[in-house]
Amino acid sequence: MAKLSSLVPRSLLPSTQATKRLITDFAERSGMVYFGYVSQRSDDHHIVRGLTVSNRHVDDHYCIGTYESYDVIFVERSDSLRSGKRHVWHILEFDLKTNVDLPHMFIGSAKSGFGFHELLATKYPAMTPAGLGTLGAYPDNFTSHYDIYVRQQHAVTAERLITPEVAEVAASHLKGLVMEITEQSLYVYSEKPHLSAELLDSMLSGGSWLASQIDQNSRSL
Repeated sequence: MAKLSSLVPRSLLPSTQATKRLITDFAERSGMVYFGYVSQRSDDHHIVRGLTVSNRHVDDHYCIGTYESYDVIFVERSDSLRSGKRHVWHILEFDLKTNVDLPHMFIGSAKSGFGFHELLATKYPAMTPAGLGTLGAYPDNFTSHYDIYVRQQHAVTAERLITPEVAEVAASHLKGLVMEITEQSLYVYSEKPHLSAELLDSMLSGGSWLASQIDQNSRSL
């Protein structure tokens, strides 16, 4: 968790008061603490890593707390990608509890999330859609919107973590979002242009549920 000395007030970069009110309200009802802007050059707070981290990104509306027994960090991240287009992501990081070495994977929409696809092609070109169905049939509401991106040698392990049952619930409760799984963390990303209380709440509740399913399914690996 972060040291308070490094969490400084937001002062230089543009941010609307409406967005700040929305996120501070979210933090309050979720039991999180709101800090605002944080510098990525400081070593005193936990940097949210994952797909979107770069040496140019800007983080604002940084919040930390615990939800459903998971340590959670929220941040709004902006960056300009290779295409020159500026992107804004809203990110929740959940600290996973498993001690199992999990394969790196993404659950992402094949039809949206242009920043996600640009980053994926740039940073992880070896990660491609897994051919699902080895261990069971996946529901249409998942396969019509999502792919699981993973190195192909880990495709079966990915299916054991994101089973058809997990995929069906995730497709309903995390629709339009991107999820990244690493050995230590689950990241939930939104690239949606309009932030809302409903979106933030669904990211938090859906993300904590998915984290618990990953922890549970990892026991059988």
